[in-house]
Amino acid sequence: MANTIAPVGATLGILGGGQLGRMMAIAAREMGIHTVIWDPGAESPAFEAADAAIIAPYDDPEAREQFLQQVDRITYEFENVDFETARTLAQSKPVHPSPNLLHVSQHRLREKERARQAGLATTPYAAVTTVDELERAMGDLGLPAILKTVQGGYDGKGQAALWDRASAMEGFRDLQRASRGQTLIYERRADFVAEISVVVARDEAGRIVTYPVTENHHHHGILDYSVVPARVPAEVATRAQQGVAQLASHLELVGLMAMELFVMADGRVLFNEMAPRPHNSGHWTLDAAWPTQFTQHVRAVMGWPVAEPRQLSPAVMVNLLGDSFLEGLESMPDLLELPGVQLHWYGKREMRAGRKVGHVNVLADNVEAALEVAREVKSRIGGRCNDGA
Repeated sequence: MANTIAPVGATLGILGGGQLGRMMAIAAREMGIHTVIWDPGAESPAFEAADAAIIAPYDDPEAREQFLQQVDRITYEFENVDFETARTLAQSKPVHPSPNLLHVSQHRLREKERARQAGLATTPYAAVTTVDELERAMGDLGLPAILKTVQGGYDGKGQAALWDRASAMEGFRDLQRASRGQTLIYERRADFVAEISVVVARDEAGRIVTYPVTENHHHHGILDYSVVPARVPAEVATRAQQGVAQLASHLELVGLMAMELFVMADGRVLFNEMAPRPHNSGHWTLDAAWPTQFTQHVRAVMGWPVAEPRQLSPAVMVNLLGDSFLEGLESMPDLLELPGVQLHWYGKREMRAGRKVGHVNVLADNVEAALEVAREVKSRIGGRCNDGA
C-alpha cells in the first residue's frame, strides 16, 4: 500500500489500551493527532487520553470495520496483539511497525534468527519441544540456563531458571503445561556484567536515529529502575547503537523499537530481545530527552520525519508497582517533595503485586545524584533499588 504523510488533524488508531497506548495518545494530542484506542478491556487506562474508544475483542469484524472507518494510520502498543487482525487491517490502512515485524517479535526463536541475520551476536539457544531435545540442549549449551515459552510471557512470566537436571525437567514440565505444548526456547544463561537497552526509530524515508544507551536493573524479571546514560564504556555504547540500527534497517522498521542486550565481561554485546513499540526502559525520555519516545513513535508511524534525539539531563527511571500501593496512595505526596522527581501515573484502578501502575523520573546534574534520590523514592514506598535479575 502506498504511504502518504498524514496531516495534522489526522487520526491514529492504536491497538491496545495499556499505559503505553495512553502515553502515545497524550503525545499525539500535543501534535494535533487524534487517536482511537481499540482494546477488549472496558477499564483500559488509555481510554482516558484518547478521542474515542472501541471496546471489543480483536477478532470482532464489526469492531474492525468501525475502527477502519475512524482512523488514517494504525499502530500497536504491545506486541501480543493478534497478528491476523494487524495483517487484515494493513490491507486497508498503513500499519506501523509492519505486521511482518510484529510476527517476528511475537516469537522468540524468530526474533533471535532475524537478529543473527542482521549480523548481531546472540546468547546461545536451541528450540525444545521434547525431553530428548531438552537433554540435547543441556549437553550442547550447558547449565545454568533459562527456558522460555516462544510466545507470550513478559516481566518474568513464561520462563523458568534451570540450575541442574532436576530443575530443568521441572521447568520443562511446568512450561509445557502452561503453554499447552508449544515450543520452548532454551538459552544458556549469560554471565553478563550489565543489562542495557537502546531505543531506535526509523521513518518511511529510511532515516534511523538512536537514543542514548540505558542501563537496566531488574527484580524478579520486572524492570526495577533504569539509569541513563548507561555506565558502560563508550565503545560498548557505540556497538549497541550500531547493532540496533542494523536491526532496524534489516527489519525495515517504521516506528520505534527497543532492543535489550547483555554486556559481557570481555566487552561483547549480545542481543537478548526486542520490542517494536515504545518501551519501559525508554520512559526516562518523558522528562530528560527531546523528543520523547512516544512523540518519536507517533512522528514515524504518521509518516513524519524522525528527529535526532537530545538528552537534556542525566536521569533515573523508577518503576512503581502495585505492591507499594495496596493500602492506598498516601505515600505519593512524599515522593514529590524530593528534588528532581516527576510522577507519571497510569490510571489503573486495581492495585496488585507486580503490576506496573506508574513510574517516576529523577533528574539531576549527574547519575550518582539521581540514583541517591531514586533510592530515597524506593525507601519511601517501602522498597529499595534492586540489582538482581
